[in-house]
Amino acid sequence: MTTWLSVLALTITLLVGCSPTKQARSMEESGFLGTLYPLMHKGSDDEALLVYRNPKVLLIPRGTYKKILLDPVQIWNLGATDTDKEKDLQQVANLLHSLVYKSLAKDFEMVTSPGPNTLRIQAALTGAEKTNVVLRTLSSVPAPMNVFFMGSTIKTVFTGKPAFVGEISAEIKFIDSTSGEVLGASADRRVGKKRLDADSFDSWDDVNKAMESWAETIRYRLCQQRGAPDCVKPKA
Repeated sequence: MTTWLSVLALTITLLVGCSPTKQARSMEESGFLGTLYPLMHKGSDDEALLVYRNPKVLLIPRGTYKKILLDPVQIWNLGATDTDKEKDLQQVANLLHSLVYKSLAKDFEMVTSPGPNTLRIQAALTGAEKTNVVLRTLSSVPAPMNVFFMGSTIKTVFTGKPAFVGEISAEIKFIDSTSGEVLGASADRRVGKKRLDADSFDSWDDVNKAMESWAETIRYRLCQQRGAPDCVKPKA
């Protein structure tokens, strides 16, 4: 018993402070981005999994877009089969909208209708899965004969996603609100990590942390497009 508690204490010490989520290795197309998929390419290390940039963006003077029109986040192709699941997904979509809105409101005027110098953002929640808190906790302890830890480690090696963690995927379009032309798009998926901290016992925490990361990243990218000198790069 003493050995088990020692291992658990050591594991908690090592896991606390690590980034709570990470980018997945791959994701499935939902259909939300339509004809843009063939135009997308794999993102770099600090970008989304899939990225599209309209070449015309290079001709747009920095600082052109001073306003943001943020549409409600859609729930796309998730196939919810029960009322509780639908409610969960809607709450996730609403929270994603709220996080992005609050983040962008720090730098832009947020508006409710198209107009000059206004960038329209449309996003879709294309996947969401909460954490199995109990089994993730068990699989996070590297103790001898811990089959949950061994199984999760093997799954991580082959799929990039530990067993029992949460995940979320989304797709987004950046549109000139006046012309309707898509200026950029991205698709990303993030998964949780094996961790033991106060937040890890919330079954939706992996999803929430991933959305917080996206909100910060979107703000950072648009900050770069504005040419601002004080853009803060979010943690990976």
